[in-house]
Amino acid sequence: MVISNRYKAGLICLLIAVTAVISCSTAQIANTPDPIPEISSFREDVHQEPLKSEIDTPEFVPARESSSPLSTKTVSVAALNTPLREVLYTIAETANLNLVLGRDVDPELPITMTFQDLTIENALEIIFDSVDYFYSVKDNILIVSALSTEMFELGHPSVIQDYKISVGGDILSGTSSGGTGESAIKGDVSLSSSSDKDAYDFWKALEGTLETLLSTGGAQSSFVVNRMTGTVVVTAAKKDLEKTANYIETLKNVLNRQVIVEARIVEVQLSEGLKYGINWTAVGEWLGTGTTTIGTNLFNSIVSDSSPSFQISMTDNDNLDLVLRALQEQGDVKTLSNPRVNIMNGQTSMLSVGRNTTFISRVETTTTTSEGSAPVTTFTVDTNSILSGIIFGLVPYINSDKEITLTITPIVTNLVALEAETIGTGGNSVEIKLPTVDLREMSTTVKIMDGQLIIIGGLIDKKETLRENKIPILGSIPFIGKAFKSVDKSYENTELIIMLIPRVIS
Repeated sequence: MVISNRYKAGLICLLIAVTAVISCSTAQIANTPDPIPEISSFREDVHQEPLKSEIDTPEFVPARESSSPLSTKTVSVAALNTPLREVLYTIAETANLNLVLGRDVDPELPITMTFQDLTIENALEIIFDSVDYFYSVKDNILIVSALSTEMFELGHPSVIQDYKISVGGDILSGTSSGGTGESAIKGDVSLSSSSDKDAYDFWKALEGTLETLLSTGGAQSSFVVNRMTGTVVVTAAKKDLEKTANYIETLKNVLNRQVIVEARIVEVQLSEGLKYGINWTAVGEWLGTGTTTIGTNLFNSIVSDSSPSFQISMTDNDNLDLVLRALQEQGDVKTLSNPRVNIMNGQTSMLSVGRNTTFISRVETTTTTSEGSAPVTTFTVDTNSILSGIIFGLVPYINSDKEITLTITPIVTNLVALEAETIGTGGNSVEIKLPTVDLREMSTTVKIMDGQLIIIGGLIDKKETLRENKIPILGSIPFIGKAFKSVDKSYENTELIIMLIPRVIS
């Protein structure tokens, strides 16, 4: 067999190429690292990192509530004058519940109702809304009872208030003038009122109301009132307990209403042109046209029509300082009191500012004699005190529409002098001092809305001032000194103004 040179050369080239390929593959395989450790390490890294993350921040998995047969199982009932025990037995059997009826429950009570595919819970609610019984489910037992006990907390203090108002009086001090017949002049104008003691005894009124509400429940219903803790424990049937709960809830809402009363009691020294009192029309014009409304004759009081009361409503801002600046245009303003008080519904508030002066109001003498000695007189003295200042009483009543009924009683006194008077003679005499007092007082009741400004005015006091003018030395000579001196009389008119802004606290 003859092989040409050309064929030999091709065969050699093919062998060289195959050899080169095999060498490269062998070298590549020899130089490639073992893949098993690397893959194993990679897998280890992949699994370790998520495990570390799960330990640090575990994924939140919501807890699944256990399903109750009361909310999952359904029942259908068709009852026509069927005894209560049969209907409840059917429902308890469907829900795999045991049934216990209290001794006061009437198992033969007939009920009539029809419903389809209702849950056990809804079916029980419908049944016990129609019968005057309670039910509960405890430890797979359906318990039915005729009575239940509930405790209510009122948080009301065990305090009995007493509020009295007495203004006015006998201007002739029990005497008369002009003779003793029918034409004798008398003068007695007074207003006296006091609170209803039974109404202010909160706990007594509460006990009376509970007795009325629970009277239909017979001897089974009962209640216990603990005044110290402000709690009431009631045991009653379902309907009576619901009525009691509604009453106590309403009572708490009414009693817990509160009002903040901002008051300003001022005295205005009237200028020369205002001897008849404040010009309220000018005050309204000063406050601004279109923003102020002044109404008169809104109050019932013991003062005359010449002593008006006002209700001022300002659309921009009910501001006491703004009214004070308007009053300063009428004369010098002196603030007597500036209280700001928080009052609960129906409770009383009393403000007293001034000076107490003690005086001897009564002297009783007792003379004792003994044989051989001179008579001995002893004195028994009674003292009283009088306030020179202001007493201010407030009682608010707030309804559900935020209407406020205010009983307002201001009394202003000014101790002019204590005049000395001697009782008895010689060594059996005693000196007492009787007060002379200027008095301004009134009492009124007004109904206003939340945030309205109320002004009560018209209590005017006139003071006479004597000023002596004399020529030095000559005016001091007895008898003839009167010719060298003169006395000027001046009158000072002041008007008492009471401003109130009550605001209901939500």
